[in-house]
Amino acid sequence: MFATEKEPASGTATASAPGDAAGSRVPAAAWYALAVLTTIHIFSQMDRVALSILLQLIKTDLHLSDAQLGLLSGLAFALFYALLGVPLAWLADRTSRLRLISVCLVLWSAMTALGGFARSYSQFFLSRVGVGVGEAGCLPPSYSLVGDYFPRTKRALGISLFNTGAAIGMVGGMSLTGYLGEHFGWRAALQIIGLAGLPLALITILTLREPARPKSDRPAESMLQSLWVLLRRRTFMHLSLAYALSHVATQGYSQWAPSFLMRSFDMKPTEIGAWLGGMGAAGGMLGVVSGGLLASWLVPRDQRWEIWIPAGSVALCTPLYVVMVLSPHAWLNLLSNGIIAFLTGVAGIATATVQSFTEPYRRATAVAIMMFLLSLLSSGMGPYLIGLTSDFLAPVARGESLRYALLVASVMLFWSLGHYMLAIRSAANDRVA
Repeated sequence: MFATEKEPASGTATASAPGDAAGSRVPAAAWYALAVLTTIHIFSQMDRVALSILLQLIKTDLHLSDAQLGLLSGLAFALFYALLGVPLAWLADRTSRLRLISVCLVLWSAMTALGGFARSYSQFFLSRVGVGVGEAGCLPPSYSLVGDYFPRTKRALGISLFNTGAAIGMVGGMSLTGYLGEHFGWRAALQIIGLAGLPLALITILTLREPARPKSDRPAESMLQSLWVLLRRRTFMHLSLAYALSHVATQGYSQWAPSFLMRSFDMKPTEIGAWLGGMGAAGGMLGVVSGGLLASWLVPRDQRWEIWIPAGSVALCTPLYVVMVLSPHAWLNLLSNGIIAFLTGVAGIATATVQSFTEPYRRATAVAIMMFLLSLLSSGMGPYLIGLTSDFLAPVARGESLRYALLVASVMLFWSLGHYMLAIRSAANDRVA
């Protein structure tokens, strides 16, 4: 489908990548590639959030504690997602990113489906580990591909549109899984959601081509050398930490929101899937597109806006988060969640911003480091610590232990802002592109 160049030594087909010299025009092939990669992102997010809407059903069926649920929804997935993300991204910087994405897509889809057959906590835990291993090879090479398909002046827009996959996957995952879980059980829900993603691997292999990467962009450096360079770059590290810490609160809430709404407002899974998924997806999609358009307009005028925009979004999120978890009304909780989803979507341009502080041949590795911190802190430790805090507060919180555990997580938003401020101070000295 794509016009291809001569096959390189590795045997991976390549397509011409748009460069700044060609202006800001984005070729049709790049838009098609973005559509396919975004669809993969949608299924990745669906497989990830499917568990959250089913937690209460799984807890009842398998007789699990909140701490065990936190491990299933967090650390079981995130630990291996984080640990394997960097080596897989380093591999993606040197081999076919599309082949890597396709193999990983098959793995995480199959493991999601296998989770529906689990008969014990340990079996379920292993299935979530498999999902984490598979999804570790999705986002870093995908961000790298979008960065190569789109010229620098349109990179933030391309990545913002790619990030809409998370919002679409959230509403699709919550709405569809909520319906399937309520009418057919949590096992059938996981099996259907998992198997639905398998055909995408074939589409990716048959219709997409790698954008060309100049030979000079492939230095002979080891993974440890790449890591050493990036870890010493202050702006890159402050941005990565800021992004991850803010998600400890927001993503931690997302994992626990269905259980919270069931316990505090007696909502049903179908209602939660429709309202929470709908508000979150609408806000998130509008946010990521708005963030990309805002960055495309403001950053050419002053490059500092690529940090100011996500920092400002997190600053606005902080008081809204407190209102959301303390609200005695379901409608105010859901409304606040929708606005926070919008602001979190706007802040998502941070994943494009880090590419301004990394060389093209280190992009996938840089995104993997960012995703490592995001996974370890927000996806991994966040849900588990919230569940652990909820169990700890249960004897004294009179049925509201989860609410106060979520409130404690808000301190991470303040911590995130501190790193954004430090990134602004060091940005001028660390900028690469």
